[in-house]
Amino acid sequence: MKRFLAGLILLSVVTASSTQASWLSDGKYAAEFLSIGVDARAQGMGGAYAALSDGASSLYWNPAGLAHLNSHHLTLMHAEQFEGIVGYDYLGYGRPGKDQSGWGFGLIRLGVDNIPVTALEDPSQPLGADNRVIVDYMTTDTEMALLAGYGRQYSSKFAYGASVKVIGKWVADNSAYGLGFDLGVKYKPWKHFAFGAVLQDVTTTALIWDTGHKEAIAPTFKLGSAYQVDIPSLIARLTLAADVDFRFTDRGEADQFQFGAITADTHVGLEYLIDISGTKLALRGGSEPSREQQEHGFFGNYTFGAGILFSALQIDYAFLAHPELGDTHRVSLNLLWGKRSKKNG
Repeated sequence: MKRFLAGLILLSVVTASSTQASWLSDGKYAAEFLSIGVDARAQGMGGAYAALSDGASSLYWNPAGLAHLNSHHLTLMHAEQFEGIVGYDYLGYGRPGKDQSGWGFGLIRLGVDNIPVTALEDPSQPLGADNRVIVDYMTTDTEMALLAGYGRQYSSKFAYGASVKVIGKWVADNSAYGLGFDLGVKYKPWKHFAFGAVLQDVTTTALIWDTGHKEAIAPTFKLGSAYQVDIPSLIARLTLAADVDFRFTDRGEADQFQFGAITADTHVGLEYLIDISGTKLALRGGSEPSREQQEHGFFGNYTFGAGILFSALQIDYAFLAHPELGDTHRVSLNLLWGKRSKKNG
């Protein structure tokens, strides 16, 4: 495990430090919609999920989590970002495979409707009292990613996985496409502790526009840890989690920390799960990176969430507060059926 993790870290550094092809520009926010996250449980915990992912949302958080699928798993999520201006959705499906493995498919969509495009009443004349700015027409912004992934349990303590994503963006009359790859591992050396590592956009994802412009999405290296402990006297379980995202590009004030050419963001989260006659109730809290670090503190924006879990159904809600862009509400639905058969491991 130590050698594999060291190799993953080395691969991330070598990949990011390599000189990009001259035809690529640094797309710091080229696929920013992919940094939002999926699954209301994960979002209620501040996005600290690299070491915890084990369902259909593992396609996004850590493909190694697909190895832990014990049944068919369908995840649906809808979010209204920034007081309803932006719609954000996720559909994911995963199922167990042979020899302690799992695979799945997913779709992420972000959409902004009714974007006004302005122009002068008479474009041939300068701006003035008799030549004002008007709304010329309305357009939309649609961004999507199709995901496919595979994970496998190497031993009782170690799992690995990989995923591929096809990215598409449509803004007004222009479009862009890209192809990216992610690698992930999960390691549970002790009963209560788990660790996860994910390298996103391993080879640097190129987003190519129909105008000929090309953007590079630099790799992101995620390290996560989680601690889970049962509390028998309360019929409950407590989970604490923390992630650090290392990016190999400078996004200015959007980053919490900067170490030369590398920047870092932190995520922390907790979950208190109580079992009431077979029905589980969860309360969650956490924080995710703030885009105004100097004004709103080290821990960023706070998140809160709740969930109710039945044997084959899980409903989760997450609330993300933003001091300037408004609040975000997310709801996800998880359906499980068809337990893993013994012949499939």
